[in-house]
Amino acid sequence: MHRPKSEIFSDSIYVYVSVNVSNPLLGKVALVLANLFILTIIGLGIAWQIPLMVICFLLLFILLVKYSLWNFCGCENLIINTRAISYQHNYGLFKTRYVTKRLQSRLIISHSLYKACPGCVLCSFGSYKQIDSTPFELYNMNFPMIEADAKYLNTLIEKLFIDDMSKRYDLPQIILN
Repeated sequence: MHRPKSEIFSDSIYVYVSVNVSNPLLGKVALVLANLFILTIIGLGIAWQIPLMVICFLLLFILLVKYSLWNFCGCENLIINTRAISYQHNYGLFKTRYVTKRLQSRLIISHSLYKACPGCVLCSFGSYKQIDSTPFELYNMNFPMIEADAKYLNTLIEKLFIDDMSKRYDLPQIILN
């Protein structure tokens, strides 16, 4: 597997993360061949005038095209702040809407090693319930990140939460006359 490409930056209010797909050429060639095979079957169904075959393989083709777009030019976008995490999947030709999940307390980030690409990790995000402080999962990333990028993401998120905490617990100004 190729090294994943990720962009991470912060404006001190939000942390923006964008991770692009990095699939091997062999998988992409297999998807192109599968798409061409299904198109051939659809063409035969039109030529032989079998409408049920055309409809069934057209639905399969639509699903395979969505999967192909995700594997060729897919991108995962995250926006993280101290109150919520939002994510969006970009398929190249279309994007899903941003889904926002609220944090109940602080944000938990865990990393799991990605065996297909040495030196890469998959990130998952969670929070704690306010009632009984049990952890729950907010979002799992689909694409792996390089470990250095994951550490940089941790640093930016920690800074974001430290800045938020310092604003909430700011001491009142003391005016000396």
